[in-house]
Amino acid sequence: MADETWEALRGTPPGEVRRRVAAVSETLGPRFVREVRGARRYEFDQGIGQWAVWYFAPDRQVLLLTYEGIADTTPSPDDYPTMEMFYRDVPAGLVALVRNDDELRTTVTDEESGETLHRASSVFWCDGSTWWVSEGFLDFCEEEGYDPLTNSCFQDPLFPYAFGRELKAESVARLSADEDDEWFGDVVAEVRERLRRRY
Repeated sequence: MADETWEALRGTPPGEVRRRVAAVSETLGPRFVREVRGARRYEFDQGIGQWAVWYFAPDRQVLLLTYEGIADTTPSPDDYPTMEMFYRDVPAGLVALVRNDDELRTTVTDEESGETLHRASSVFWCDGSTWWVSEGFLDFCEEEGYDPLTNSCFQDPLFPYAFGRELKAESVARLSADEDDEWFGDVVAEVRERLRRRY
């Protein structure tokens, strides 16, 4: 399943990736979308111990972080060296988006320097056309004997985007509304409008 999700993400055109990501985050509400140092940040988090965070930079590069609290690859909250390793070989401009961001709720702190990094169970990035697994994250997994996709459970936070499948307005609407709610139809209509956009 994890391999299938990864291949589906890699096979999805970048503009389509952003269209799906934006539709999901914007449906969840304003706090899940913000500007960060010139990049657009989209988050999926329903408060159940897993999330995905995307940073879309103006140069078309993308940073993807996934988090699953029970994943084998999840560093402890105070393990800054491991978290820094996860970001090794990711372009500096992308790493700068998650370093020393005071608005982040989930960070690890370097006790000596006071610098912070966004905590994650896995780190991926796109150069504008091709997706890559962070080299540092791959090295960590090799050292620990982990499969970077399976042991990070990265596919779970990506489920709402339906990579490799049709993304339906109804499924996105269910993230923020119940089908029995009288306004569910309005949410579906809003999602359909979002899904018509192009990036």
